[in-house]
Amino acid sequence: MGAEERMGIVAGLTVGLAVGLLVVALLFRKKVLDCTFDERQEQARGVAFKYGFFTLMGSIFLYGASELAVGRWCDALAGGCLCLAAGILVFAVTCILKDAYLSLLERPRRIITLFALLSLSNLGLGALQAAHGKLVEGGILTFRAVNLVVGIMTFVILMVYVVNFLLRDRETEVE
Repeated sequence: MGAEERMGIVAGLTVGLAVGLLVVALLFRKKVLDCTFDERQEQARGVAFKYGFFTLMGSIFLYGASELAVGRWCDALAGGCLCLAAGILVFAVTCILKDAYLSLLERPRRIITLFALLSLSNLGLGALQAAHGKLVEGGILTFRAVNLVVGIMTFVILMVYVVNFLLRDRETEVE
């Protein structure tokens, strides 16, 4: 990989991060995301954060150990994103199951829509990379797999949230 391609990747990552931060700031400004949690939710989120953090630590250890055991199987960016996705997934699923994912003022349908868009866009970009055969080069998983990893992570979070939301609605109807 040449210097120009590396600079392009860095520029793309920087622009992607800036756009992501801009979207989050816009969501806070429009009151779509409002982090007003009650005491029980704060405590549950603390537990979820702990589980996510330990998952992140464990996955980093496993990633490093796998590199030692079998050799280089993915590049550093792909490996780091796999580890981050594992930690975020554990945090999000734990929060959802403990009813601490949404604040008191957030609307579930907006979050479902947001995660559906995130999942579809990232899975679409990942599918394009896979169709062009760029996910694995020389037997090594490349950074181009990051969209696919993020798409799978957001899809799993979305599915857990939707199932939990539907089950909770049924329980409310029964009562």
